[in-house]
Amino acid sequence: MTEIEQWLKSGAGVQEGLRLLSVYKPNPWLARMVERHPEKYRRLLVETLTGVKRSTIVETAVRSRSLREDWPFLSKPDCPPELKILAADKITAWRGYVQEHEKLYACITLEDCLETAKKCIFFYSQNRKILSEFAYYKEHGTVLGKHPVFEEMNHRRELVSMGILGLERRRGNLRDAIWRLGKQLRSGDRPDLAPGRAALLETKERELNEIEKMIADYEKSYGPRSGNAGTAEEA
Repeated sequence: MTEIEQWLKSGAGVQEGLRLLSVYKPNPWLARMVERHPEKYRRLLVETLTGVKRSTIVETAVRSRSLREDWPFLSKPDCPPELKILAADKITAWRGYVQEHEKLYACITLEDCLETAKKCIFFYSQNRKILSEFAYYKEHGTVLGKHPVFEEMNHRRELVSMGILGLERRRGNLRDAIWRLGKQLRSGDRPDLAPGRAALLETKERELNEIEKMIADYEKSYGPRSGNAGTAEEA
């Protein structure tokens, strides 16, 4: 029987647990938490020493019910395409949250804890936004339409109607805008604006990728055009 097994069998005392933590899984941040609030964080100490991961428990619970069991409209032919896109995004957001939540308990410095907590909140927020759309559609049979994916899909429909000349102009504008945003982020001149700039950069890069695919499909069908349109418009 290992020391940890003996510790569990004897009642998992906090002081002995802290000693075992320092020997087998050093984590000064967790040790301070347990010392200050032993009853509150004793369970976390046990989980850390025994290697019972919350992510394993959560993944098992998630697999016990499929997404389509909870949201049966996803399997219906009249389900809006935006909701099917969000179904995939929901899985990604949930897994991201579980992974970052697990890392939170292994953080050693306050800086690591802050960054990991930010990621947890981000993924949790993404998941909740999608959940709101699903719950509304399940109850009312119509979309809530507040998630950004609806705006992106509407914008894509606008792109389809632009024609090749409009797409080429938009591509040039986007390339200029992406270059400017990248330069601003690299400069680090306004840390307070960095999250918004990064989100805007990601949105414009997704749009550019979509336009590149549409132009490539056009050239595959009709052959490449000679020269591209200018970039007079602002992205």
